[in-house]
Amino acid sequence: MKRKMTTSTRIIFVYLAAQLLPVPLTFLFPAEKQIAMSLTLAIIFAFLGTITMIVINYKEKWTPEASIIKASSAPIPKVLLWGVLGFIAAILIQIVASLIEQYLFGVPTESANTENLREMTKAYPLLIFMITVFAPVMEEFVFRKAIFTQLNMSRVGLYGSAVISALLFAFIHFDGHYLLYGSLGLWFSYLYYKTNNIFTPMLAHGLMNAFASLPIYFPELFQ
Repeated sequence: MKRKMTTSTRIIFVYLAAQLLPVPLTFLFPAEKQIAMSLTLAIIFAFLGTITMIVINYKEKWTPEASIIKASSAPIPKVLLWGVLGFIAAILIQIVASLIEQYLFGVPTESANTENLREMTKAYPLLIFMITVFAPVMEEFVFRKAIFTQLNMSRVGLYGSAVISALLFAFIHFDGHYLLYGSLGLWFSYLYYKTNNIFTPMLAHGLMNAFASLPIYFPELFQ
């Protein structure tokens, strides 16, 4: 009998599809249009991936259960409060982790991934939606709800699953800032654990990305 794909596997599959499918499709267009179309397709697939994950999350049953703790979700005011506090703490974590990377490991403070996104967003403003909404939603569904939570239900346990999901979150950014992204991954896992609501790290993550995008729209404030 064919086994049914689990909800967490579906979430991960949708994420991979949203990340990878735009690449081959780009080559269907003339060479002079490929750069523009690659960004357009990335936005479209990120939007579709986000919507699909939201539908899967609410329509399908998570097995094991998606709850990180045996309790109901925190009330909305607490979720919003921790989302905002989580954003502020995430900025501080970025600063501290960047300094440690720079002085102990010689890693440049600027993230190549972040800089590339900033430059592309200047030319293609619609990318801001991918940075501040689509990416945070998809990444939190994948790394916190699909990986962190599901591994926690196995023999790995709470701390082991948090570390594994944080490491995967760091590696997927492909720019060498493993301590920075790993620390953020652990922090977002804590926010999810604290409120038992995936919207909390999504909010903190989205606000953090929006803050990082401010120099694009208000360069005079960062000169």
